[in-house]
Amino acid sequence: MLSFFHRFSKPPSLKKLPLKRYPIVDFSLNRLVAGVDNIHFDVHISPQVQNAIRRTAYLLMIKHSGSESFFQDYRKEHCENEKKALKQLCADMLMEGINRAKSEAEVQIDFLGQAALAKMFLEEIKHQYGLLTKNFADLFRTYELSYECDQFDCFKMKEKLAEIKRHQQRIVRLVGEELFQLLADIQVKGLLDIRQAIFPPESILPGNFHLNPMLHTDNVADDTFLMEAYVLLSQRAEDPDNYNSLKLIIYDLLGKTDFGREITTEGGANNKNTSGGPEEEDLLNAVGGALDPWIMDVDNIDRLFNCFDSQEQFARAKRKKESRDVLLELKGQMRMQLLLLNLFYRRFKEAQLMKRIMAAYEIKTLCSQYCPPLLPWQVREFLVKPAARKPLIRQLKRRKPSSGNSSSLVPLRRTIRRIRLSSSRKKKQYLLGFLKHFSQYHRDLNNGRLLKEAMEAISLVKEEKILLLSRENRSLYEFLLPDERGQEEKPIINHVILKADIRGSMDITYLMRARGLNPASYFSLNFFDPISEILFDYGGCKEFIEGDAIILSIFEKEDTPQGWYSVARACGLAIRMLQIVQQYNVKSQKHNLPILELGIGICYSEGSPAFLFDGDSRIMISPAINLADRLSGCNKMLRKRLQNQERMFNLFVFQNVTEKEMGATADDLFLRYNVNGIELSPEGFAKLARELNLKSLIYPVDNNEKVKLYTGKVPTITGRYQRLAIREAPVLEVDPASMQVIGETARKYYEVCTRPEIYEFIENQN
Repeated sequence: MLSFFHRFSKPPSLKKLPLKRYPIVDFSLNRLVAGVDNIHFDVHISPQVQNAIRRTAYLLMIKHSGSESFFQDYRKEHCENEKKALKQLCADMLMEGINRAKSEAEVQIDFLGQAALAKMFLEEIKHQYGLLTKNFADLFRTYELSYECDQFDCFKMKEKLAEIKRHQQRIVRLVGEELFQLLADIQVKGLLDIRQAIFPPESILPGNFHLNPMLHTDNVADDTFLMEAYVLLSQRAEDPDNYNSLKLIIYDLLGKTDFGREITTEGGANNKNTSGGPEEEDLLNAVGGALDPWIMDVDNIDRLFNCFDSQEQFARAKRKKESRDVLLELKGQMRMQLLLLNLFYRRFKEAQLMKRIMAAYEIKTLCSQYCPPLLPWQVREFLVKPAARKPLIRQLKRRKPSSGNSSSLVPLRRTIRRIRLSSSRKKKQYLLGFLKHFSQYHRDLNNGRLLKEAMEAISLVKEEKILLLSRENRSLYEFLLPDERGQEEKPIINHVILKADIRGSMDITYLMRARGLNPASYFSLNFFDPISEILFDYGGCKEFIEGDAIILSIFEKEDTPQGWYSVARACGLAIRMLQIVQQYNVKSQKHNLPILELGIGICYSEGSPAFLFDGDSRIMISPAINLADRLSGCNKMLRKRLQNQERMFNLFVFQNVTEKEMGATADDLFLRYNVNGIELSPEGFAKLARELNLKSLIYPVDNNEKVKLYTGKVPTITGRYQRLAIREAPVLEVDPASMQVIGETARKYYEVCTRPEIYEFIENQN
């Protein structure tokens, strides 16, 4: 048979469709330390979290079993409160895992925490179902033996217990879905920002990773499960609608489009035609590996095939008299989707799949009437295979109908006729829905396999003896709440110094005194006091205050990774300081008062500073103080030369000595122009790159110059996130006598940017 695409002169071009790549994360634990059994990873979860899971799962069991009226202590509002409490506890616990992952530079610790929590959810759900049936049976026996026993009430309790046992899978699934929705909400609404700030994108699980129905069933091939969660697929290898056959057809069709050829070439798969058989299947699976990220994004199915929605969009746009370009774009999209849907429709029709797909949806309304005695797949066989009908009719007739005409074949006959007479448009709509469900099934199957493999590798340690043994051997991964850890003061392991220096403070003091004004209160109200109010947000402390300068410190302490953002927070604090001063300058100008200009330097130093005491006063000694003083300085000649010039940046660094002189001393010999600028030391920038997931981009400025920026988000102590932009620029070499620029040196300097235009540009890039 000729290849399907040979009927057309050219395969469809999909490059213009706005397809999105589904993030497939390497959810591996292979770099972690094995536990005491040398097989599993030992994990200890917060006792408070364990108790909250236990309480919430039991209340949800009562709720989803419909047995609220039998348990007098159950209250709906109590259930909701327990859920809220559990959500907060889980968020706090996972945050501790994120902090530990950050401190050890190992994202797999975060993966471990998520997988361990998911495993505890699933284990507790099963345990609480057993507890529910036991408690219900005990309740029934107690009531049955009581003097107040009412036969009708006893019958209702007995029926309810039987119903709970009969619908075990459904109850367990509903409880699991509600609990895992809670877990997914935490990941997306509570922890996504912090993960994006410190981990690369490929290490962050997609938001729907935990919303996987396959986690709540022991048999992902069960017909009832497939119908409720996805769509019925055959489990027999000889049927064309089994999962593997469908997957290969989709791989084959998409792989032959220009988009498919492009991404499979990039992915290393060589897309060649073969003559069929196992070799072709292996090749298609290799091609599919490159296509999977696009197939697993369910919204891509609409982007590829949903010409029906595009037709409606086109009609609405036409009624609204949208521009010709908009109409042409929608029309082109509609044509492309229609062409691709027709291609798939023809191929699925040739493979005898369309009747099966339609029947898979139609049987949902029939199974309640015919199952049992039939199984769902048998009902589908009745609809699509005439030869299968006679034995199934005999099977139906052997059943003793419990009421009226329950074994009537009329609904089956009507459905067969409806499938046969369906229009091509209707069949294509069925195909579109089927492709969406297949995409979701394919995605969940892959994600479920990853998570289940991780959960199987975890041992949730609860026995005190094993806890002690694993802890002593440093093989225990503990995910605790902050209040469950020791409260002792932790030693300082790193620190950052920030110095802010007021430009021209002596001139300001002289002018104000000449006018009979108070410079001390002016500096206090416009500079020192407002800065004091924001220090807590960034974990800053005052070390020295001089008449025209302030020195601040931010410490990182041992075993407190939630605070290991010292450089990032110092940068955020410096930006806020300048913003505050500029706000007060507006007010000062209105009242004809002098304005303040600052120069800020930020220096990072590994290890703890030294301290000495003058009475009760603690005095810090650190080389970072001297360097921060240099970074915050401004050369008077440069300031005079560059003043009154409109510039996008506020910091420029120059070298006017030879390389030999630079290498002969550890002192900073650079010349600086720093007016309302913030300079970050190179060591500080290197530390910042370890703290945050920095993204580099190019910022175009006038005269065709391109400036390299780095950007990321810093989390403050209060939970807000602040955008940072860091400019990297070469130190310029200048002639010592004329101060004319000779060229660029190999050295770099780093400016923390403050101009709103830069941040607007960054936001537009994201």
